[in-house]
Amino acid sequence: MKTQKLFKVLLITTAIFIVSYWTSVFTQLFPVNEIVSGYKNWFMSFPIPDFYIAICALLTVYYISKNMKLAGLFGAMTGSGLLFLGLYAVAYGHNTGLLYVLTTEELIEIGIKIYCLAAGTYFILKSWKLINQ
Repeated sequence: MKTQKLFKVLLITTAIFIVSYWTSVFTQLFPVNEIVSGYKNWFMSFPIPDFYIAICALLTVYYISKNMKLAGLFGAMTGSGLLFLGLYAVAYGHNTGLLYVLTTEELIEIGIKIYCLAAGTYFILKSWKLINQ
């Protein structure tokens, strides 16, 4: 039962973080600069996919609370979205060299990449158990 609570807390935290992150971007608290050519356009292509992840995370929590197997589907969708996001961001950072420029902003982004990969993997594994109950 404790793992179910952790699962729900991480899902809700993920959704809240996504909304907070993009709110800080759109209100200029976290400014996006053109670090390499095309960076700003690349970066600003993520709000819709990120909100997809947040919605899937919240739907997972909803279906867990209703004890419905759809929780497993939406949990896997949340996890796969996070894994894709994390892997894509690592590849982009490596290919542009930004991953190795350790500014405060990049350290924050590295933390986000690590969270995406770790939480995404956890969500998929946990969701697989929900699907196969």
